[in-house]
Amino acid sequence: MGFRIENGKGGQYEAEVNSKLQLSTKAIIETEAGFISESDGLTFSWANATYDPDAGDTILLVKNTSTVKNLFIDSITISTDTETIVQVHLITADVTVAGTTVTGVNLNTTSNNVADASAAADETGNTQGGIIWAGEVQAASDPYHIDTQGAIILGQNKSIGVDFVSATTAGNVVITGHYK
Repeated sequence: MGFRIENGKGGQYEAEVNSKLQLSTKAIIETEAGFISESDGLTFSWANATYDPDAGDTILLVKNTSTVKNLFIDSITISTDTETIVQVHLITADVTVAGTTVTGVNLNTTSNNVADASAAADETGNTQGGIIWAGEVQAASDPYHIDTQGAIILGQNKSIGVDFVSATTAGNVVITGHYK
């Protein structure tokens, strides 16, 4: 007698096996951020309003303030009107976030969850730590997108910042992440 795979939700469906003894399946593939957004409403983006940054400015800083969940950074998008070197870095110590407050936007519009984070544009309270990505962003080009796939994980009171090395007249950064 063979092994039977049945629907685990009470339906009368059985799994199909073809003539080569392969299980016939249909998979749904989604990112973890998409899954967390749909199931828990805990995927957010932080974006600075366009401003005129000085050389060495932290354009955007996001600090995880959750006492129970880590913040997984999924992507960082950068644009500028003037060519500059961009440095994405971790902050060396627990920082008191200072600058223009940025509120995380929940990417699931059916959720009322708010981000357990402090974030600021033109942030002035941090000390640059380990640089985890650096590169030149061309003037007035398409935004530069860094897909980190959730590999950057911020524990409680840990922060990530994005600095422009040289002055520009308009700079934008968007950081997207999810809590788990």
